[in-house]
Amino acid sequence: MKTKEQILNILKKSYEDSRYVLFGEQCGTRAKPLDMIANYAEKSGGHKPAVLGIDLNCYGFQLPLIGENSPEWNEYLDHVTAFAEEGGIVTASSHYTNPFRKYGEGLDVCRGEFGGEELWEEMLTEGTEINKKVKEELVLEGKFLGELGKRGVTVLWRPLHEANGGWFWFCARSHSNMPWMNPEYLRRFWKYIYNLYVNEMGLTNLIWVYGPNVSGNNDNNPHGTRSVLFYYPGDEYVDMVGVDWYTGDGKDIGGHSYDLIMSTGKIAALTEFGNSGNIRLGHDFTIEQQAEVYSAVDAVNTIKNCIRKGYKISYVLTWSSIYGAFYRLGKAKEALDDPFCIDLERLNKLY
Repeated sequence: MKTKEQILNILKKSYEDSRYVLFGEQCGTRAKPLDMIANYAEKSGGHKPAVLGIDLNCYGFQLPLIGENSPEWNEYLDHVTAFAEEGGIVTASSHYTNPFRKYGEGLDVCRGEFGGEELWEEMLTEGTEINKKVKEELVLEGKFLGELGKRGVTVLWRPLHEANGGWFWFCARSHSNMPWMNPEYLRRFWKYIYNLYVNEMGLTNLIWVYGPNVSGNNDNNPHGTRSVLFYYPGDEYVDMVGVDWYTGDGKDIGGHSYDLIMSTGKIAALTEFGNSGNIRLGHDFTIEQQAEVYSAVDAVNTIKNCIRKGYKISYVLTWSSIYGAFYRLGKAKEALDDPFCIDLERLNKLY
């Protein structure tokens, strides 16, 4: 099992070396990580991901639903630990529950209207009812992350991912009809989570990863997202940076987005990557049909093209199912056979 220092060193070396990139995949909703990894290997010629992505909430383990110390809770811990013991790197996010919604209302409990700055002020005020509700979930997830820490598992922790967008309640706006929020509230929320986990709960196994979205990021765009540095909380609260990028044309990141994220001087990554728009066919199409439009080989070539243009990338985490998983794109074995793609076996040989 790799230590926190070893993982940071690996990611730094990968970031600086244009010959290869670490590749991983997100574990789908309520999926068991080891089962997902086995499926990944079966459909990609034996390759296992170097990086395992997990989500602690509605698009992942759903910890508030299964409960602390439940059989499923412990099974998740065992699966993630087993992957780390094989030498893999673990990254985690959380699609936090909207305080005005409940589990059992579908998978999208992380979405829906939340409110403006007055409500955010109330949420960030210790002891209010809405603060207690949000904090209860944060503490629960902190306990899970802490249990991984007790087992020696380091986690690339990516809170408030894509908060420069407008689709989760914890985004810069929770609904398209709302005005964009002052980013200071998001920065305060990040620091609140950081203080809770580091200073109150004493978690030492987390590598803090700032991960906005790059879809249409432009502070003058009323419909897309804010700049990738919109809610950056400060160097002292961030260990790594990255972007969630769902390419709609299969080309390169383009614009100034990744340049800006790299300007922080931190190790950077594609914290989520997948296909979108016309190059994502959906559930009603076969893998073979998808591969004709945009395959896993095309995805690897997209990343190579980014690096040829000067972008440094330490790792790429493809999202699950049709949203970027290599086995769903087709030609997974051909893509991962490429020495450019560092899978789990190559990762352990390199380090």
